[in-house]
Amino acid sequence: MHRILFLQPVRKTSVRSSCRRIGVAVAVLCAAVILQGRVATANFDVHGTSSTRAEAIVRHAEQVRERAFETLLGASAPSPWTVRCEIHLHATEESFAEAVGGPPDGARGATAIEFAEAGICVRRIDLMDDDPAAVPDALAHELVHVILADHFTTAPPPRWADEGLAVLFDDEAKQAGHARDFAAARRAGMTWSASHLLAMEEYPREPHRQRVFYGQSAALVRWLIDQRGAATLLSFLDDAAAIGEGAALERHYGFSTVAALERAWLSQPAETDIGVD
Repeated sequence: MHRILFLQPVRKTSVRSSCRRIGVAVAVLCAAVILQGRVATANFDVHGTSSTRAEAIVRHAEQVRERAFETLLGASAPSPWTVRCEIHLHATEESFAEAVGGPPDGARGATAIEFAEAGICVRRIDLMDDDPAAVPDALAHELVHVILADHFTTAPPPRWADEGLAVLFDDEAKQAGHARDFAAARRAGMTWSASHLLAMEEYPREPHRQRVFYGQSAALVRWLIDQRGAATLLSFLDDAAAIGEGAALERHYGFSTVAALERAWLSQPAETDIGVD
């Protein structure tokens, strides 16, 4: 069994429907049912809030799930999960820290995915719940990590791709903030080279560098999707793990080196890198 954990850093904004630019129509969802003090659908259990609010959360989660499966994985009618995704809300940092195994340090959400021989055996999202909005602001972002695990079954995708794809489902204000962070870092000469970004396995420690990492990762993901679509990006990531980054880059994007990719990508003005409307 192995476990993957993601932590989303703080960027508090209002909660709105996310991913306008790559979004697709959302299907009508199955009704929520109340089971032993929690609210559940075919795919989600929500714990730690009232039944009325939990119903709103599972409706939103089902919408994001449908949209992400179709947009990223090309599945317009995804099958229900045999192991539900648990969503736990925490009113205090102490509760959040106890659940995820460490202090939040400004994190708004965390995702835990556990694999066994038969497949995924745990899907869990923990969210800080100190915002009066009906749906916690980090839910869509964290849920994308869970959904991508259905595709990347042997190992998670690189950090830049996993986080960059998740940012695309953040609300518009968060995406705009990430775009500003990246644009400011570019002007200050504080971004990573593409080769460094693609090789990063850990998050930067400093909060301001974490924000740049998220902004730069989202910018690169957005640009690659604009070039040849989300399916090609996932195929590139699959092949990069199997045959190497250089060969995969040539196969799917026609670039002989990461440096050539970087030149094409960064030839655009910083303001258009993420494509915020």
